[in-house]
Amino acid sequence: MSLLVTERLEVVNILRKSINTSYKGLRGWNVSKAICSMSRKQELIKNYEDAVKECKNNNVLLLAVSKLKPASDIKILYDHGVRHFGENYVQELIEKSQLLPRDIQWHFTGGLQTNKCKDLAKIPNIAMVETIDSVKKAKKLNEARRTYNADEPPIACNIQINASNEEQKSGLTDAEEIFALVEFFLKPDTKNIVLNGLMTIGSWDVSHSAGTENQDFTKLVEWKELLDEKYGLDLKLSMGMTADYKQAIKQGSSEVRLGTTIFGNRPSRADAFV
Repeated sequence: MSLLVTERLEVVNILRKSINTSYKGLRGWNVSKAICSMSRKQELIKNYEDAVKECKNNNVLLLAVSKLKPASDIKILYDHGVRHFGENYVQELIEKSQLLPRDIQWHFTGGLQTNKCKDLAKIPNIAMVETIDSVKKAKKLNEARRTYNADEPPIACNIQINASNEEQKSGLTDAEEIFALVEFFLKPDTKNIVLNGLMTIGSWDVSHSAGTENQDFTKLVEWKELLDEKYGLDLKLSMGMTADYKQAIKQGSSEVRLGTTIFGNRPSRADAFV
C-alpha cells in the first residue's frame, strides 16, 4: 500500500474517531488538525528518506538534528524507525528525553559548557556528546556520568576540531591540546566516557563554494590519520551538514548532521516549543 493511500486511511480513521466522540458531528478544527498532521508526516518522512539514500549507500550515519523542533516531529520519525537525534540546547534535550521513548539515541551537538556536563550525564539515553574541546570538560562529564548514571553505557564523545581556524568557532587547533585530550580518553580510569571520533563544522564560505574538495574536511581527515597512527585508533569522522553533507560523504565522513534538510526552516528560539 502506498504511503499516500496509507495516510489517507489514517486521516479517515482520525475523522471517524472525531465523529464518534461528538454526536453533533465533525468540528472544523479536528478536520484541519488531522489533515495538517498527515501532511507533516509525509513531508518529514520524504525529507528523511531522500537524505538517507546518500548515507545508506556509503555506510554513513544520518543524525537528524531536531533542535527547536517539537517533540511531535521527532515522534513521527521515531515511528518511521529513526533512533538517532541531535540537540543543541541542554534544557531542550532534557525536556525531550523525558517526553519521548527511552530507546532514542540522543546526541548533543551544541557548544558544551563545563557547568552543563552534569545535566547531560544525568540523561540515561544520552548516547554521544559531539563537541568535547577540553580535558576539563571531558573530566567533568566522566565524573558526572559515574556519579549519576554509572550503570548506563559510557557516553561516546567526539573531539571538536576547529579545522577552519575561525576565531568565533569552538574547537581545538593546538596539537598539544588535542594530544592531551586523546590521552585522557585512553586512561584506564576514564570509564564512563569513550572516545568515538573527531568532529568539525566547515566554514560557511568553503561549505558553499563550488570547489570539488572541502579543505576543512581534508584537514579533519589528516587529523584522523595522524591520531590513528600515533595512538593505534580508528576514529570516526563527524563532518557535513545541510550545505555540505554530500561532499563530506565523498571525503570519508562517518556521520552527517542534518537539520533543515529534514525538518525545514527552524523557528527562532523564542518561538520554539517542545
